[in-house]
Amino acid sequence: MSPATPNILLGAPLIELSTIDSTNIYAMAQIKAGLAKSGSCYTADFQTNGKGQHGRVWESSKGQNLLCSYILELNTLDVLKNWTPADQIGFSAAIALGARAFFSAFAGSETKIKKPNDIYFSDRKAGGILIENLVRGPEWTWAVIGIGMNINQTEFSPEALNSVSSNPISLQEITNQSWDVKKMQQHLSDALNDAIHDWLLKGNEKCIELFETYCIEIK
Repeated sequence: MSPATPNILLGAPLIELSTIDSTNIYAMAQIKAGLAKSGSCYTADFQTNGKGQHGRVWESSKGQNLLCSYILELNTLDVLKNWTPADQIGFSAAIALGARAFFSAFAGSETKIKKPNDIYFSDRKAGGILIENLVRGPEWTWAVIGIGMNINQTEFSPEALNSVSSNPISLQEITNQSWDVKKMQQHLSDALNDAIHDWLLKGNEKCIELFETYCIEIK
């Protein structure tokens, strides 16, 4: 893959929303309406129908966490490359690595990845990623990268806490301090951009190998 990439991949412009059904739904609608700018990040204080893996709903208190969707048009990375669905595995690994790097920078080395792309601290879920892709014929054209990260929330529903598949924890609970969510958004964007640059430079295979080193199994 070509290492020649633009300076800004994800995070600009930043579009701040208040209450919305789902940032992923909103972002996908913007793409389909021809209104999307590659690199845009749509954030929300609250989602009424946040999307998780396998149709699950993402639980989050208003204004306490990172709830966002980034959009990326693949040909902005390399107009000469024929981007195909085969590249999505490496890309997904890169996004998970970036999200893990972001959270571990503040929470520490117990931050891991639960396949396919949940972020865990020890045996508790700190964040989740949902990537939705647009493919036209054989070409992979757009990616919508939905990310939810527990930052300042300290109370979760009993259903979530008693669930083996979630059992959530936040950065505030880990560090005993509150965090500026807007500043954390920029840190997340920076970490994702670093991870994408590494993926473009090193390729799918190396990225997936590194991804595997951070993966854990939660029974």
